[in-house]
Amino acid sequence: MKSTASPPKISLRHVTEADLPLLCQRAAAMEQRGEFESTRMSSPRSIHKRFAEDGFSSDDSEKLLVCAEDGKVIGDVSHFLAHRYATARELGWAIHDPALRGQGYGSAAAKALVNYLFDNFSINQVCCGVAPGNTASRRIAEKAGLRLEGRLRGVIFLRGEYVDSEVLGLLREDWQRG
Repeated sequence: MKSTASPPKISLRHVTEADLPLLCQRAAAMEQRGEFESTRMSSPRSIHKRFAEDGFSSDDSEKLLVCAEDGKVIGDVSHFLAHRYATARELGWAIHDPALRGQGYGSAAAKALVNYLFDNFSINQVCCGVAPGNTASRRIAEKAGLRLEGRLRGVIFLRGEYVDSEVLGLLREDWQRG
């Protein structure tokens, strides 16, 4: 039975200097990472360096924080060039606290990111890659309007091995028809 509850209210915002301790903590919090998240850690120095360089916002990539209705940071979303030869943007998302997953925050964040991109960037497609078996992320992508386009074999390096990627995408014209 589908839930009739309205999706949680979230907002997206840029990273500020005050958020750097949270990002450093998140980079080391292996226990909060899901089965399909990378286990690669980032050093506090690299996080501070990236913030000093571009505030996690450039033409090539951008990280935005997901905030609950009370303003508390509960996750992040990102987008980056999907291919060197195209304007398509690849999407990513994470809800930090495992207790908050499965409550609609990821879907709300992904949908907000899709809307942000099509409203503000001259792009014709957004896409994401999902490891087969990652049904939660696939559902999030589908709720944001993306649909399966195909499979790339052995392109994601995850926890010491290469796995396939199911590619989901959404064209601007489909988004506009919404």
